[in-house]
Amino acid sequence: MSMSSLLTVKLISNADGQYCFDCMGTIDAHASSAFIVFDSIPAGTLVVLDFSHIERINSMGLSLLLKLFDEWEHNDIRIEVHNLNRMLKMLFKITGLSRFIQGSGAISQGTDLIGPTPSAHTHKVDADNDPVSTSSKSKLNFVASLQTGAQLSGWYLLNTYLQRRMQKIIHFEQAQNVSNITPDFLFSKPFEACAMMKKGFIPLMRPIAEADEVVILCRFDDERNLTDIENTNVVTAVEASFVYLLGRFLCDESGIDTTRFNFHFAGNEIKALQMLFRKQADLLFMLKKTYDGLSSLSRKNVRQLDASDTNFTFHLFSISPYLRTEGEALSDVLSDMKNDEQGKKILQDLQFEGWCKPEQAELNMLEMVFDRYIKN
Repeated sequence: MSMSSLLTVKLISNADGQYCFDCMGTIDAHASSAFIVFDSIPAGTLVVLDFSHIERINSMGLSLLLKLFDEWEHNDIRIEVHNLNRMLKMLFKITGLSRFIQGSGAISQGTDLIGPTPSAHTHKVDADNDPVSTSSKSKLNFVASLQTGAQLSGWYLLNTYLQRRMQKIIHFEQAQNVSNITPDFLFSKPFEACAMMKKGFIPLMRPIAEADEVVILCRFDDERNLTDIENTNVVTAVEASFVYLLGRFLCDESGIDTTRFNFHFAGNEIKALQMLFRKQADLLFMLKKTYDGLSSLSRKNVRQLDASDTNFTFHLFSISPYLRTEGEALSDVLSDMKNDEQGKKILQDLQFEGWCKPEQAELNMLEMVFDRYIKN
């Protein structure tokens, strides 16, 4: 992280029970040190935060803000956040923080209430009653929900790499929807990962610097802007997805009422793209990485109307709760790939920088959004 992007917080004024702060930089895992300036704020006051110069807030930063705001509310400290850019407003709304935005009309009433912060995700497995918890499986099943078709060869190479490093027989297959399968290893979309965590799956690793973002596309010959399109047919892969959620928020932030859209769910992103080409829909919500990986011919036949830049969520590598030893071995192999020549080549094929462990606060925020919007 550059020094210029580190969060700084400066007290601008303190009068009549109102504390005003200018915030500058990025709110992320490193923000807690900058928050020390807030320690001496007395109860019963108003805190005004100017976010004019906030560049970005990621999931760790949102988690820290949620904790801070919760503490302030318990101390009868009122909160107003001013001058958020479009993406920050969207993140505040997605996570239920919008009641603190100046002019939202929900600051005092709490019409967009946040539930309690999820507790640390725990995985309880009764090893005594579980016949495979001690790593007795001789063959493992590995399923990946791909981000782009261009990654496919990389995943087969990774599977071979894992077999050699872990000395296990591992069967690999790709899947567009993992909701009805129970593999041993799983690489999946954010909300799919949350659904599997509720089944006890343990999140192990995520790609470094790989946030899931959405693009909104129309056909290349459709000259309308996003704000010109109303009461139209919209297609995306599946409803229970962060892409669908983020696409709707993008439209809403442009002043478009998405409740008047007629949504179609194609099952996967390639089928969704085909529906757009066949004029069965006028708009497409697509994972940005999928869009970036389209062929030049497909790219020429669509036009990008909007795109998110939230840096909020990500795909996850998870493992069955009954395979603890394999999980440790898998984490070690994935972590070390960037230090191994063969591993580096496979990472290039996968279009990843490497792998890192997800922070618990990141997982908590992801699960909170999942629970907030996805009907179980």
